[in-house]
Amino acid sequence: MTATALERLKELLGEPACWGWARPRLWEAAEGHLGVPLPAGYKAFLDLYGPGAFDGFLHMDRPVDGTAAELERLWPTSGPKSHLDDPDRYPFPFHPQPGGLIEWGGEEDGAVYYFLPEEPDPADWRMVVETDEGEWQEAPGPVTEFLLNLAGRPHRPGPAHRYRQTPTP
Repeated sequence: MTATALERLKELLGEPACWGWARPRLWEAAEGHLGVPLPAGYKAFLDLYGPGAFDGFLHMDRPVDGTAAELERLWPTSGPKSHLDDPDRYPFPFHPQPGGLIEWGGEEDGAVYYFLPEEPDPADWRMVVETDEGEWQEAPGPVTEFLLNLAGRPHRPGPAHRYRQTPTP
């Protein structure tokens, strides 16, 4: 049997230090807020590892209390309409517009990672990265495969791959 991308990530990153809890009601609240289901692999990764940073540069977050304020902080419903004003700079709509980008991660240098929810099945959504230079790059999903591809690139010097959890308040 072939290992799933999540299983291969777990082999690469090791056991999570202390997270490992799933709270379906939090994801249900998030999806209710967004009005679309989120990819199962994304939820499973964050249920296993929690909020934190992949390889110390790609920060990922997830709901921890499910309040309206937290969900709005993670996924604002008053998304930018920049693509209407400057389609050359912003070639994609932003959520909550239909098919609009949904942010799922970011880097300290300003790069932002999005889901492109054009496919009916969230597992088929492509990833879109807005670089810190304002360039747009697309990559196939699912997010766990995307993370494996990032791990396979010599993109950052330093120790072996790891995921550091963000302390929760």
